[in-house]
Amino acid sequence: MRIIRSENPAAKRHGWVILMLFAAVVAALGGSSRPDAIQTVALRPLAGLFLIPAIYWIDREKLRDIRTPILLLCALALWMALQLVPLPPALWQLLPGREPIAEIGAALGASDVWRPISMVPARTLNALASLVVPIAALLLVAATGASKRTLFLLIIAIGSINAAAGLLQVISANSGPLYFYEVTNFGSPVGLFANHNHAAVLSSLTLVLIAYCATVPEFSFHGSLPRIGFGILYVMILFAALIGASRAGLLTAALALATSLALLWLELRRSKRGRQKELEKSSRVLSPAIILAIAVGALAAMVALFALAGSIPAFERLTAGGTFEDLRWGLLPTLREMAWTYGLLGSGFGSWEEVYHIHEPDTLMFASYVNMAHNDWAQLVIEGGLPALALVFALIAWVVRSIMVVVGGGEAGLGRLLLWLALGTIVLFASLADYPLRAPLFQLVAVWLVAVFAFERATYRGAT
Repeated sequence: MRIIRSENPAAKRHGWVILMLFAAVVAALGGSSRPDAIQTVALRPLAGLFLIPAIYWIDREKLRDIRTPILLLCALALWMALQLVPLPPALWQLLPGREPIAEIGAALGASDVWRPISMVPARTLNALASLVVPIAALLLVAATGASKRTLFLLIIAIGSINAAAGLLQVISANSGPLYFYEVTNFGSPVGLFANHNHAAVLSSLTLVLIAYCATVPEFSFHGSLPRIGFGILYVMILFAALIGASRAGLLTAALALATSLALLWLELRRSKRGRQKELEKSSRVLSPAIILAIAVGALAAMVALFALAGSIPAFERLTAGGTFEDLRWGLLPTLREMAWTYGLLGSGFGSWEEVYHIHEPDTLMFASYVNMAHNDWAQLVIEGGLPALALVFALIAWVVRSIMVVVGGGEAGLGRLLLWLALGTIVLFASLADYPLRAPLFQLVAVWLVAVFAFERATYRGAT
Protein backbone atom coordinates (compact mmCIF):
# COMPACT_ATOMS: atom_id res chain seq x y z
CA MET A 1 0.00 0.00 0.00
CA ARG A 2 1.34 3.42 -0.95
CA ILE A 3 1.69 5.99 1.81
CA ILE A 4 0.65 9.50 0.80
CA ARG A 5 3.46 12.00 1.27
CA SER A 6 2.88 14.75 3.79
CA GLU A 7 2.96 18.18 2.20
CA ASN A 8 4.66 21.21 3.70
CA PRO A 9 2.25 24.14 3.15
CA ALA A 10 5.09 26.63 2.65
CA ALA A 11 6.85 24.37 0.17
CA LYS A 12 3.60 23.81 -1.70
CA ARG A 13 2.77 27.52 -1.78
CA HIS A 14 6.19 28.92 -2.68
CA GLY A 15 7.76 25.91 -4.36
CA TRP A 16 7.01 26.91 -7.94
CA VAL A 17 8.53 30.35 -7.30
CA ILE A 18 11.72 28.78 -5.96
CA LEU A 19 11.90 26.44 -8.95
CA MET A 20 11.34 29.31 -11.37
CA LEU A 21 14.10 31.39 -9.75
CA PHE A 22 16.47 28.43 -9.80
CA ALA A 23 15.69 27.80 -13.46
CA ALA A 24 16.31 31.49 -14.23
CA VAL A 25 19.71 31.42 -12.52
CA VAL A 26 20.84 28.27 -14.33
CA ALA A 27 19.46 29.48 -17.67
CA ALA A 28 21.31 32.79 -17.35
CA LEU A 29 24.63 31.35 -16.16
CA GLY A 30 24.76 27.65 -17.02
CA GLY A 31 24.93 27.44 -20.81
CA SER A 32 28.62 26.59 -21.13
CA SER A 33 30.40 23.33 -20.33
CA ARG A 34 33.85 24.96 -20.24
CA PRO A 35 35.53 24.96 -16.81
CA ASP A 36 36.92 28.46 -17.41
CA ALA A 37 33.60 30.15 -18.26
CA ILE A 38 33.36 33.27 -16.08
CA GLN A 39 29.64 32.63 -15.48
CA THR A 40 30.58 29.54 -13.45
CA VAL A 41 32.01 31.76 -10.73
CA ALA A 42 28.50 33.04 -9.94
CA LEU A 43 26.51 29.94 -10.90
CA ARG A 44 27.78 27.47 -8.32
CA PRO A 45 27.50 29.67 -5.20
CA LEU A 46 24.01 30.72 -6.27
CA ALA A 47 23.02 27.11 -6.93
CA GLY A 48 24.40 26.22 -3.51
CA LEU A 49 22.12 28.80 -1.91
CA PHE A 50 19.10 26.95 -3.29
CA LEU A 51 20.16 23.92 -1.27
CA ILE A 52 19.03 25.83 1.85
CA PRO A 53 15.24 25.70 1.12
CA ALA A 54 15.65 22.22 -0.37
CA ILE A 55 17.26 20.82 2.78
CA TYR A 56 14.87 22.78 5.02
CA TRP A 57 11.75 21.37 3.33
CA ILE A 58 13.00 17.88 2.52
CA ASP A 59 12.11 14.81 4.56
CA ARG A 60 12.48 11.05 4.27
CA GLU A 61 9.12 10.56 2.62
CA LYS A 62 9.91 13.06 -0.12
CA LEU A 63 13.31 11.50 -0.74
CA ARG A 64 11.84 8.03 -1.13
CA ASP A 65 10.51 8.53 -4.65
CA ILE A 66 13.81 9.88 -6.00
CA ARG A 67 15.95 7.51 -3.96
CA THR A 68 17.59 5.81 -6.96
CA PRO A 69 18.52 9.00 -8.88
CA ILE A 70 19.88 10.72 -5.77
CA LEU A 71 21.90 7.63 -4.78
CA LEU A 72 23.39 7.45 -8.27
CA LEU A 73 24.31 11.14 -8.16
CA CYS A 74 25.91 10.68 -4.73
CA ALA A 75 27.79 7.61 -5.98
CA LEU A 76 29.09 9.67 -8.91
CA ALA A 77 30.23 12.41 -6.51
CA LEU A 78 31.91 9.79 -4.29
CA TRP A 79 33.80 8.30 -7.24
CA MET A 80 34.97 11.78 -8.30
CA ALA A 81 36.18 12.39 -4.74
CA LEU A 82 38.00 9.03 -4.65
CA GLN A 83 39.78 9.96 -7.89
CA LEU A 84 41.30 12.86 -5.93
CA VAL A 85 42.71 10.79 -3.05
CA PRO A 86 46.54 10.69 -3.23
CA LEU A 87 48.03 7.22 -3.65
CA PRO A 88 51.52 5.93 -2.83
CA PRO A 89 53.97 6.18 -5.77
CA ALA A 90 54.27 2.41 -6.08
CA LEU A 91 50.49 2.18 -6.46
CA TRP A 92 49.60 5.02 -8.83
CA GLN A 93 52.52 4.19 -11.11
CA LEU A 94 50.93 0.77 -11.71
CA LEU A 95 47.85 2.42 -13.21
CA PRO A 96 47.72 2.20 -17.04
CA GLY A 97 48.76 5.32 -18.93
CA ARG A 98 50.74 6.91 -16.08
CA GLU A 99 54.14 6.22 -17.65
CA PRO A 100 54.59 9.77 -19.08
CA ILE A 101 53.88 11.31 -15.66
CA ALA A 102 56.23 8.88 -13.95
CA GLU A 103 59.00 9.64 -16.46
CA ILE A 104 58.61 13.39 -16.05
CA GLY A 105 58.58 12.99 -12.27
CA ALA A 106 61.76 10.92 -12.37
CA ALA A 107 63.48 13.48 -14.60
CA LEU A 108 62.56 16.23 -12.12
CA GLY A 109 63.61 14.20 -9.11
CA ALA A 110 60.01 13.87 -7.88
CA SER A 111 59.41 10.17 -8.39
CA ASP A 112 58.30 9.63 -4.78
CA VAL A 113 55.34 12.06 -4.93
CA TRP A 114 51.92 10.73 -3.94
CA ARG A 115 49.45 11.30 -6.77
CA PRO A 116 45.72 10.59 -7.18
CA ILE A 117 43.96 8.52 -9.85
CA SER A 118 43.09 11.74 -11.66
CA MET A 119 45.83 12.88 -13.99
CA VAL A 120 44.51 16.46 -13.79
CA PRO A 121 43.24 16.86 -10.18
CA ALA A 122 42.18 20.50 -10.63
CA ARG A 123 39.82 19.56 -13.46
CA THR A 124 38.38 16.66 -11.46
CA LEU A 125 37.78 18.95 -8.50
CA ASN A 126 36.01 21.32 -10.86
CA ALA A 127 33.84 18.44 -12.15
CA LEU A 128 32.98 17.48 -8.58
CA ALA A 129 31.96 21.07 -7.78
CA SER A 130 29.76 21.16 -10.90
CA LEU A 131 27.44 18.53 -9.37
CA VAL A 132 25.94 21.21 -7.12
CA VAL A 133 23.56 22.16 -9.96
CA PRO A 134 21.99 18.72 -10.64
CA ILE A 135 21.91 17.84 -6.93
CA ALA A 136 20.16 21.12 -6.05
CA ALA A 137 17.75 20.65 -8.97
CA LEU A 138 16.79 17.15 -7.84
CA LEU A 139 16.40 18.02 -4.15
CA LEU A 140 14.36 21.15 -4.91
CA VAL A 141 11.86 19.17 -6.97
CA ALA A 142 11.43 16.62 -4.19
CA ALA A 143 11.26 19.23 -1.42
CA THR A 144 8.67 21.41 -3.15
CA GLY A 145 6.54 18.51 -4.37
CA ALA A 146 6.49 19.97 -7.87
CA SER A 147 4.00 18.36 -10.23
CA LYS A 148 4.67 16.88 -13.65
CA ARG A 149 2.70 19.72 -15.22
CA THR A 150 4.78 22.38 -13.44
CA LEU A 151 8.12 20.85 -14.43
CA PHE A 152 7.10 20.28 -18.04
CA LEU A 153 5.86 23.86 -18.38
CA LEU A 154 9.10 25.20 -16.86
CA ILE A 155 11.16 23.17 -19.32
CA ILE A 156 8.97 24.36 -22.20
CA ALA A 157 9.50 27.94 -21.01
CA ILE A 158 13.28 27.43 -20.94
CA GLY A 159 13.24 25.86 -24.41
CA SER A 160 11.06 28.64 -25.81
CA ILE A 161 13.30 31.39 -24.43
CA ASN A 162 16.32 29.51 -25.76
CA ALA A 163 14.79 29.35 -29.26
CA ALA A 164 13.68 32.99 -29.20
CA ALA A 165 17.16 34.10 -28.14
CA GLY A 166 18.62 32.01 -30.95
CA LEU A 167 16.44 33.68 -33.56
CA LEU A 168 17.41 37.12 -32.26
CA GLN A 169 21.09 36.13 -32.39
CA VAL A 170 20.82 35.19 -36.05
CA ILE A 171 19.16 38.52 -36.83
CA SER A 172 21.74 40.52 -34.87
CA ALA A 173 25.44 40.93 -35.57
CA ASN A 174 27.58 37.81 -35.31
CA SER A 175 29.39 39.06 -32.22
CA GLY A 176 26.62 41.11 -30.70
CA PRO A 177 25.67 41.31 -27.02
CA LEU A 178 23.05 38.57 -27.44
CA TYR A 179 25.86 36.00 -27.41
CA PHE A 180 26.46 35.41 -23.71
CA TYR A 181 29.73 33.47 -23.82
CA GLU A 182 33.19 34.43 -25.01
CA VAL A 183 33.81 31.04 -26.64
CA THR A 184 30.70 30.22 -28.67
CA ASN A 185 29.35 29.55 -32.17
CA PHE A 186 28.99 33.13 -33.40
CA GLY A 187 26.50 33.45 -36.23
CA SER A 188 24.50 30.40 -35.12
CA PRO A 189 21.36 30.30 -32.95
CA VAL A 190 23.04 29.13 -29.73
CA GLY A 191 20.30 30.65 -27.57
CA LEU A 192 21.10 30.37 -23.88
CA PHE A 193 24.05 28.06 -24.59
CA ALA A 194 27.57 28.47 -25.86
CA ASN A 195 27.21 25.51 -28.24
CA HIS A 196 24.65 25.44 -31.06
CA ASN A 197 24.31 21.64 -30.80
CA HIS A 198 23.19 21.89 -27.18
CA ALA A 199 20.65 24.58 -28.03
CA ALA A 200 19.26 22.54 -30.93
CA VAL A 201 18.94 19.35 -28.88
CA LEU A 202 17.11 21.24 -26.13
CA SER A 203 14.74 22.50 -28.83
CA SER A 204 14.02 18.91 -29.86
CA LEU A 205 13.23 17.91 -26.27
CA THR A 206 10.95 20.94 -25.97
CA LEU A 207 9.07 20.00 -29.15
CA VAL A 208 8.26 16.57 -27.71
CA LEU A 209 7.05 18.10 -24.45
CA ILE A 210 4.87 20.65 -26.26
CA ALA A 211 3.26 17.94 -28.38
CA TYR A 212 2.65 15.81 -25.29
CA CYS A 213 1.17 18.63 -23.21
CA ALA A 214 -1.07 19.74 -26.09
CA THR A 215 -2.52 16.30 -26.80
CA VAL A 216 -2.80 14.28 -23.59
CA PRO A 217 -5.96 14.75 -21.50
CA GLU A 218 -4.17 14.69 -18.13
CA PHE A 219 -2.99 18.31 -18.44
CA SER A 220 -6.47 19.61 -19.29
CA PHE A 221 -5.41 22.21 -21.82
CA HIS A 222 -8.91 22.33 -23.32
CA GLY A 223 -9.09 26.01 -24.16
CA SER A 224 -8.25 27.44 -27.56
CA LEU A 225 -5.77 29.99 -26.22
CA PRO A 226 -3.26 27.56 -24.66
CA ARG A 227 -3.46 25.28 -27.69
CA ILE A 228 -2.87 28.15 -30.08
CA GLY A 229 0.03 29.20 -27.86
CA PHE A 230 1.49 25.68 -28.02
CA GLY A 231 1.18 25.71 -31.80
CA ILE A 232 2.99 29.06 -32.10
CA LEU A 233 5.77 27.92 -29.78
CA TYR A 234 6.11 24.66 -31.69
CA VAL A 235 6.63 26.41 -35.02
CA MET A 236 9.02 28.98 -33.54
CA ILE A 237 11.21 26.38 -31.86
CA LEU A 238 11.34 24.17 -34.94
CA PHE A 239 12.17 27.20 -37.06
CA ALA A 240 15.12 27.93 -34.76
CA ALA A 241 16.32 24.34 -35.16
CA LEU A 242 16.10 24.53 -38.96
CA ILE A 243 18.05 27.75 -39.37
CA GLY A 244 20.85 26.47 -37.16
CA ALA A 245 23.92 24.65 -38.39
CA SER A 246 23.50 21.69 -36.04
CA ARG A 247 23.15 18.32 -37.72
CA ALA A 248 22.42 16.69 -34.36
CA GLY A 249 19.64 19.23 -33.91
CA LEU A 250 18.18 18.47 -37.33
CA LEU A 251 18.16 14.71 -36.76
CA THR A 252 16.73 14.95 -33.25
CA ALA A 253 14.15 17.47 -34.47
CA ALA A 254 13.06 14.92 -37.08
CA LEU A 255 12.58 12.39 -34.27
CA ALA A 256 10.64 15.00 -32.27
CA LEU A 257 8.41 15.70 -35.26
CA ALA A 258 7.73 11.98 -35.77
CA THR A 259 6.84 11.65 -32.08
CA SER A 260 4.55 14.67 -32.34
CA LEU A 261 2.73 13.11 -35.29
CA ALA A 262 2.32 9.86 -33.35
CA LEU A 263 0.88 11.73 -30.38
CA LEU A 264 -1.42 13.60 -32.76
CA TRP A 265 -2.62 10.30 -34.20
CA LEU A 266 -3.44 9.04 -30.69
CA GLU A 267 -5.39 12.23 -30.03
CA LEU A 268 -7.32 11.81 -33.27
CA ARG A 269 -8.28 8.28 -32.22
CA ARG A 270 -9.52 9.56 -28.88
CA SER A 271 -11.44 12.32 -30.63
CA LYS A 272 -13.20 9.88 -32.97
CA ARG A 273 -14.48 7.83 -30.08
CA GLY A 274 -15.85 10.92 -28.36
CA ARG A 275 -16.95 12.72 -31.52
CA GLN A 276 -20.57 12.96 -30.56
CA LYS A 277 -19.80 14.14 -27.05
CA GLU A 278 -17.36 16.76 -28.29
CA LEU A 279 -19.61 18.02 -31.09
CA GLU A 280 -21.04 20.79 -28.97
CA LYS A 281 -17.59 21.89 -27.84
CA SER A 282 -16.10 21.90 -31.31
CA SER A 283 -17.66 25.24 -32.16
CA ARG A 284 -16.16 26.78 -29.04
CA VAL A 285 -12.86 25.03 -28.51
CA LEU A 286 -10.16 24.14 -30.98
CA SER A 287 -8.96 20.57 -30.58
CA PRO A 288 -5.25 19.89 -30.07
CA ALA A 289 -5.35 17.89 -33.28
CA ILE A 290 -6.32 20.99 -35.25
CA ILE A 291 -3.65 23.11 -33.57
CA LEU A 292 -0.90 20.55 -34.19
CA ALA A 293 -2.13 20.01 -37.73
CA ILE A 294 -1.78 23.74 -38.37
CA ALA A 295 1.69 23.67 -36.80
CA VAL A 296 2.78 20.72 -38.92
CA GLY A 297 1.34 22.34 -42.05
CA ALA A 298 3.18 25.57 -41.33
CA LEU A 299 6.34 23.58 -40.71
CA ALA A 300 5.99 21.68 -43.99
CA ALA A 301 5.53 24.95 -45.87
CA MET A 302 8.56 26.40 -44.09
CA VAL A 303 10.75 23.40 -44.94
CA ALA A 304 9.58 23.56 -48.58
CA LEU A 305 10.48 27.24 -48.82
CA PHE A 306 13.90 26.65 -47.32
CA ALA A 307 14.49 23.65 -49.58
CA LEU A 308 13.56 25.65 -52.68
CA ALA A 309 15.91 28.39 -51.60
CA GLY A 310 18.61 25.83 -50.82
CA SER A 311 19.27 27.43 -47.46
CA ILE A 312 18.74 24.94 -44.63
CA PRO A 313 22.11 25.20 -42.86
CA ALA A 314 21.71 22.00 -40.84
CA PHE A 315 20.73 20.04 -43.96
CA GLU A 316 23.68 21.49 -45.85
CA ARG A 317 26.04 20.40 -43.07
CA LEU A 318 24.42 16.96 -43.04
CA THR A 319 25.37 16.39 -46.67
CA ALA A 320 28.69 18.24 -46.66
CA GLY A 321 31.97 17.58 -44.95
CA GLY A 322 34.56 19.81 -43.43
CA THR A 323 37.74 19.90 -41.38
CA PHE A 324 36.00 19.51 -38.04
CA GLU A 325 33.60 16.87 -39.34
CA ASP A 326 36.60 14.91 -40.61
CA LEU A 327 38.18 15.39 -37.18
CA ARG A 328 35.17 13.82 -35.45
CA TRP A 329 35.62 10.64 -37.48
CA GLY A 330 39.38 10.83 -37.20
CA LEU A 331 39.12 10.92 -33.42
CA LEU A 332 37.53 7.48 -33.19
CA PRO A 333 40.78 5.42 -33.28
CA THR A 334 42.31 7.72 -30.66
CA LEU A 335 39.21 7.47 -28.48
CA ARG A 336 39.36 3.70 -28.73
CA GLU A 337 43.04 3.72 -27.72
CA MET A 338 42.36 6.04 -24.77
CA ALA A 339 39.38 3.94 -23.64
CA TRP A 340 41.53 0.80 -23.57
CA THR A 341 44.30 2.65 -21.73
CA TYR A 342 42.26 4.40 -19.03
CA GLY A 343 39.11 2.26 -19.00
CA LEU A 344 39.86 0.55 -15.68
CA LEU A 345 39.70 3.48 -13.23
CA GLY A 346 39.65 6.43 -15.60
CA SER A 347 42.00 9.36 -16.14
CA GLY A 348 39.89 11.59 -13.89
CA PHE A 349 36.67 13.45 -14.63
CA GLY A 350 37.34 16.65 -16.55
CA SER A 351 40.85 15.57 -17.57
CA TRP A 352 40.15 14.62 -21.18
CA GLU A 353 41.44 17.80 -22.80
CA GLU A 354 44.92 17.53 -21.21
CA VAL A 355 45.18 13.73 -21.42
CA TYR A 356 44.25 13.82 -25.11
CA HIS A 357 47.46 15.71 -25.85
CA ILE A 358 49.42 12.61 -24.84
CA HIS A 359 47.66 10.58 -27.52
CA GLU A 360 46.96 13.26 -30.14
CA PRO A 361 48.23 12.06 -33.53
CA ASP A 362 50.17 14.44 -35.76
CA THR A 363 47.55 14.12 -38.50
CA LEU A 364 44.87 15.67 -36.24
CA MET A 365 46.84 18.72 -35.14
CA PHE A 366 45.11 21.92 -36.27
CA ALA A 367 45.15 25.58 -35.34
CA SER A 368 42.10 24.97 -33.13
CA TYR A 369 42.14 22.43 -30.30
CA VAL A 370 39.69 19.76 -29.18
CA ASN A 371 38.30 20.47 -25.71
CA MET A 372 35.96 17.46 -25.58
CA ALA A 373 35.80 14.02 -27.18
CA HIS A 374 32.52 14.90 -28.94
CA ASN A 375 31.36 11.43 -27.93
CA ASP A 376 30.26 11.63 -24.33
CA TRP A 377 29.91 7.88 -23.91
CA ALA A 378 33.53 7.33 -24.93
CA GLN A 379 34.66 10.26 -22.79
CA LEU A 380 32.78 8.87 -19.80
CA VAL A 381 34.73 5.61 -20.05
CA ILE A 382 38.03 7.45 -20.53
CA GLU A 383 37.53 9.79 -17.58
CA GLY A 384 35.51 7.61 -15.21
CA GLY A 385 36.52 4.06 -16.08
CA LEU A 386 34.54 0.98 -15.16
CA PRO A 387 32.97 2.54 -11.99
CA ALA A 388 31.40 5.34 -14.07
CA LEU A 389 30.22 2.81 -16.65
CA ALA A 390 28.65 0.75 -13.85
CA LEU A 391 26.68 3.80 -12.70
CA VAL A 392 25.36 4.33 -16.23
CA PHE A 393 24.31 0.68 -16.47
CA ALA A 394 22.62 0.98 -13.06
CA LEU A 395 20.63 4.00 -14.30
CA ILE A 396 19.66 2.20 -17.52
CA ALA A 397 18.62 -0.90 -15.55
CA TRP A 398 16.45 1.24 -13.27
CA VAL A 399 14.80 2.91 -16.26
CA VAL A 400 14.18 -0.38 -18.07
CA ARG A 401 12.80 -1.99 -14.94
CA SER A 402 10.52 0.99 -14.31
CA ILE A 403 9.32 1.79 -17.82
CA MET A 404 6.49 -0.75 -17.90
CA VAL A 405 5.27 0.47 -14.51
CA VAL A 406 5.28 4.09 -15.71
CA VAL A 407 3.68 3.32 -19.06
CA GLY A 408 0.78 1.21 -17.84
CA GLY A 409 -1.88 0.27 -20.36
CA GLY A 410 -4.24 1.86 -22.87
CA GLU A 411 -3.67 4.83 -25.15
CA ALA A 412 -2.56 7.01 -22.25
CA GLY A 413 0.16 4.47 -21.54
CA LEU A 414 1.15 4.43 -25.20
CA GLY A 415 1.46 8.21 -25.12
CA ARG A 416 3.72 8.03 -22.08
CA LEU A 417 5.80 5.34 -23.79
CA LEU A 418 6.26 7.57 -26.84
CA LEU A 419 7.19 10.48 -24.60
CA TRP A 420 9.89 8.72 -22.60
CA LEU A 421 11.32 6.78 -25.52
CA ALA A 422 11.62 9.96 -27.59
CA LEU A 423 13.20 11.98 -24.76
CA GLY A 424 15.66 9.21 -23.91
CA THR A 425 16.60 8.56 -27.53
CA ILE A 426 17.23 12.25 -28.20
CA VAL A 427 19.62 12.54 -25.23
CA LEU A 428 21.36 9.24 -25.97
CA PHE A 429 21.84 10.08 -29.66
CA ALA A 430 23.00 13.64 -29.00
CA SER A 431 25.61 12.35 -26.54
CA LEU A 432 27.08 10.11 -29.24
CA ALA A 433 28.15 13.12 -31.30
CA ASP A 434 28.48 15.82 -28.65
CA TYR A 435 28.35 16.48 -24.90
CA PRO A 436 25.05 18.23 -23.99
CA LEU A 437 24.91 16.73 -20.49
CA ARG A 438 28.09 18.59 -19.52
CA ALA A 439 26.33 21.97 -19.71
CA PRO A 440 24.66 22.88 -16.37
CA LEU A 441 21.47 24.10 -18.06
CA PHE A 442 21.08 20.80 -19.90
CA GLN A 443 21.82 18.96 -16.64
CA LEU A 444 18.94 20.86 -15.03
CA VAL A 445 16.52 19.80 -17.77
CA ALA A 446 17.73 16.19 -17.71
CA VAL A 447 17.50 15.92 -13.92
CA TRP A 448 13.97 17.34 -13.90
CA LEU A 449 12.91 14.81 -16.53
CA VAL A 450 14.43 12.00 -14.47
CA ALA A 451 12.59 13.34 -11.41
CA VAL A 452 9.26 13.30 -13.27
CA PHE A 453 9.97 9.73 -14.37
CA ALA A 454 10.76 8.73 -10.78
CA PHE A 455 7.58 10.32 -9.43
CA GLU A 456 5.48 8.66 -12.14
CA ARG A 457 7.11 5.33 -11.30
CA ALA A 458 6.20 5.76 -7.63
CA THR A 459 2.64 6.86 -8.45
CA TYR A 460 1.77 4.04 -10.83
CA ARG A 461 3.60 1.47 -8.78
CA GLY A 462 1.59 2.50 -5.72
CA ALA A 463 -1.64 2.34 -7.72
CA THR A 464 -1.09 -1.31 -8.67
